[in-house]
Amino acid sequence: MKILDRYLLFSILKIAFVTILIFALILAAVELFSKMDQIMNLDVPPMRIVEYVLLSLPEYLMMVASISLLFATTYFLSSLTANNEIIALLNGGISKFRLSIPIMILAVILTLFGFLYQELLLNRIIARHDEVEVELFGRSSTQDARNIVLRDEKGYIVFTNRFDEDRVTIFNPILVKVEDDKLSLRIEASYATYSDGNWVFYNARVYEIDEEKPSSYFSDEYINEDFDMEPHLFRSENTKVETMDGSTARQYLKRLKVVDPNSYQEKSTDYLRSFFQPLAIFVLMFISVTMNYRFKKNVLLFCIIQSLSIAVVYYVADMVFSIASHQGVIMPWMSVFFPILITLLLAWILSLFTKRLN
Repeated sequence: MKILDRYLLFSILKIAFVTILIFALILAAVELFSKMDQIMNLDVPPMRIVEYVLLSLPEYLMMVASISLLFATTYFLSSLTANNEIIALLNGGISKFRLSIPIMILAVILTLFGFLYQELLLNRIIARHDEVEVELFGRSSTQDARNIVLRDEKGYIVFTNRFDEDRVTIFNPILVKVEDDKLSLRIEASYATYSDGNWVFYNARVYEIDEEKPSSYFSDEYINEDFDMEPHLFRSENTKVETMDGSTARQYLKRLKVVDPNSYQEKSTDYLRSFFQPLAIFVLMFISVTMNYRFKKNVLLFCIIQSLSIAVVYYVADMVFSIASHQGVIMPWMSVFFPILITLLLAWILSLFTKRLN
């Protein structure tokens, strides 16, 4: 049995390795050709181009891993049926369930490896890839934002005309504090800079509103230690939460849910879809194992068409539910698990349908 298991796993991995590499190189080539005009005009050095392509490959490897493993598993199992090898295995007392065990174990291992690969390595490479893209092609990477309104759980509401990422500065800020539905503090300043965990408001006019004795005064430098909103919350919408490490992303989303609920819906969706991306490997390999391969003719062709059709449904459903989640129609977690449920249901229906035809 060990020989059979090694044969199954080695055959699938061999096909998957070639398929993943081909798909990833095709995507990298498409990206490279899309920037060919910029490369020629900016006279980018060849070694920098090689660096840019190599940094793009890890992301593409993850993107195509699930569809490639689906293809590899389907191709191998359909080849067993087309070449009548499955008959010999069944006559030898080896059931289809027994054949599926090492494949599903492989699916679990590859899925777990995908989570580790994404968390420990991929996010850093993507961040570096974006930096190189900015250096070579001048793509705007600024996190500056304008006309920002944020709030926190302490009752503070802040408005600023602009946030400067490089100087960690907000301009023309207005900070108010609401307690028991009443305004208790208002600060107007020329600008404020984040330093040593506190916001320093310069040229600030401070209004302290007390029912007994309202007051106002001017301060060249005013610090409110109770107001501790992190600078990254002022960044523009192009902040990529999906490239943050897990703990940083969760902390960022937790804070964002309070200060900016509208952005939280979109950012949370992007993070969950990115985090659970390796789960597609297990789902599609599971579908491939449970498919019906008993076609009378052209077994290999029909099986591949069937598996790829299911994969298309999965990715289309993933896109549709992602858009719905971004718009706030559904909860962010639904954009991850609903496409999986729909795809599994479709695979089960197709399996029953093909059994009746045969």
